[in-house]
Amino acid sequence: MRKEVSLTLTDAYRSRFPELCFGIGTIQACSYFEKSESFKLYKRELLRKMRRKANLAQIEERINLYDQFFKEWGYPCPLPGHLKRTIKMGFPIINLYIDTHIMAEMCHGILMAIQDMDRFDGQWRLDLAQEGETFEGVSGRMLICKEEEIVLRDEKEIVCSLFQGPDSRTKIDESSKNIVVYVFTAPEIQMEHVSNGIQLALEILQQFGGGKDPWQKVFHP
Repeated sequence: MRKEVSLTLTDAYRSRFPELCFGIGTIQACSYFEKSESFKLYKRELLRKMRRKANLAQIEERINLYDQFFKEWGYPCPLPGHLKRTIKMGFPIINLYIDTHIMAEMCHGILMAIQDMDRFDGQWRLDLAQEGETFEGVSGRMLICKEEEIVLRDEKEIVCSLFQGPDSRTKIDESSKNIVVYVFTAPEIQMEHVSNGIQLALEILQQFGGGKDPWQKVFHP
């Protein structure tokens, strides 16, 4: 059965960032794996398309928009480094979930998280942090938010910061079956790239992970 996410964009978010949309995609009953020959061949073909001059120029342009947004807030952006490594060395070979996340990010020049849907609690809210709010990052380290930093919350706590990444509670692992991907945007990032990135991730999880009942939506302030 298709799993839709109920998301509220708070008044504080709408007022501060009226141009920044947010995308979510879900897919059920995926099967985790680390390596697959057919997946390896698929990656090779996708990488060839990504490296085409015209495609790469557009991807670099969008990643530069994210990088600029991160710098304005005093944070390092991971995307330029990921792109440099991907161009030089190809897509990573870690596992279906991590690889899917990187492929969708790099092919569309967007900032995506991939998490375990079943580890979220209740209603989602796209919101702004208060100065000094904390949450446990994916590495287990406690992260401290700045005033009006963009954050995603569930009913328990912050589950992700645009600039500092996702939390440890909703982290995917080899037992994860029901998967959610979501995309934060930066100024001038268009809705179509958000939607296309989510679509690619869901298609990969469906084709190679056997996922079922995909759902996606882009939310506007």
